Amino acid sequence: MMTSRRTGLALVAWLLLSAPPGEAQQPQRAAALTLDDAVRTALEYHPSVLAARAGESEASAIAGQQSAQWWPQLGVQGSVFRYQKQMLVFPIHELSQDAFQFDRTLLQGSLNLGWTLFEGGARSARISGARAQEDAAGARRAGSELTLIADVARAYLDVLSSHGTLLAQRQSLRALAAERERVQRLLSEGRAAQVELLRVDAAIAQAEAEEVATATGLDTAERRLARLLGVRPEETRAPRLSPVRLADTTLMADRELVLEQFTVGNPQLAEAQSQTEAAEAARKQAVAEWWPRLDVAGAYLLFTSPSFDLQGEWNVGVRLSYPLFTGGARSRTVSTASARAELAREQYRLARLRGEEAVDRTLGAVLDWRAQVVAIGTAVRHLGEVARIEQLSLQEGAGTQTDYLRAEAELRRASAALVRARHAEIAARVELASLTGTLSPQWIEDMLEITP
Repeated sequence: MMTSRRTGLALVAWLLLSAPPGEAQQPQRAAALTLDDAVRTALEYHPSVLAARAGESEASAIAGQQSAQWWPQLGVQGSVFRYQKQMLVFPIHELSQDAFQFDRTLLQGSLNLGWTLFEGGARSARISGARAQEDAAGARRAGSELTLIADVARAYLDVLSSHGTLLAQRQSLRALAAERERVQRLLSEGRAAQVELLRVDAAIAQAEAEEVATATGLDTAERRLARLLGVRPEETRAPRLSPVRLADTTLMADRELVLEQFTVGNPQLAEAQSQTEAAEAARKQAVAEWWPRLDVAGAYLLFTSPSFDLQGEWNVGVRLSYPLFTGGARSRTVSTASARAELAREQYRLARLRGEEAVDRTLGAVLDWRAQVVAIGTAVRHLGEVARIEQLSLQEGAGTQTDYLRAEAELRRASAALVRARHAEIAARVELASLTGTLSPQWIEDMLEITP
């Protein structure tokens, strides 16, 4: 029994003291990592946010590119050709002796101006679609930031929960160790039975098993937080984190107000709305293919060769184009775009329904965890008093060891449950803020009290 205890304690020590020796011996957290710092570090590092920001920049550039179609297109061209035989240097506009000028080397240039007067609204639809995609990319970037902030907060709280649970288990182990010393002393004096020692050893073994499981979970949580921040696991060990608690435990506003905030601020819903607008713009662009296209164009042309002076002339005109037969391609293009627009509308409705369901579920979780924090807090106070009384009764010979060990185990589990409930309540508030789009580093500063 004692060998298994030493093995369990050794494993716990290895998991918790994996930081360098110099850091493990440091009594103060000189480089404390607050939740604010963790969130800002993650926002600067994590590839999910950086990729979303790059996507937003790309969508913005594409929108600008499409908007440029409202401007006329101006360009220049130039060429120099050397022919095997003599070629006309200037265009022939009349039949005269001076009109026929020949040379083997021809130089030509042009200044061209073109602009689309009408194409059935396709240009406006392309621009509207590109802007809608830009809005969708912005919402996607905002959603990535909210998701990352929530992930970091949950990982941070997981570390604190596991660490708080571990501290409660260690406190219980210290009390059990004191009880074992008492029983061992009485056993050596012949005033206790061997079964009492076996009973307390069994309780210690169970508490040690719980401690090992908690220590393993703590190490996993610390490493997950480190991956989110892009730092070494040693920098996210529990002793370096700052405790957090709600600055205001007042219950949330009514459901209708929260749903209104969700409708206005949820980035996933905003992205779905923008995708709907982009799909509708694509449908309008497809319909525009049934209209003719009218372009205006003009050019100033230059002709010369090494043997003659430079001559120039201009032209201007309009061009009308319309495909008479496409084999049904236009109709199918419109049908495809219409189906995609319908799909986008239904996906928006689905996103709204799922979001409202998530809001209801999260609101319920906030209320539930608030009630559990209050109830478990009361239970911990009462169980602490019960364990104290049972210990005194046992020392005075009026109580039983079984009652004391049971009270100690209940206190240990209730203390761990209180730690988890407090952090779960914060996590539920974070999730609700993420759904309504209000979660941000500033929200964390305003809603949470962080002890540096």
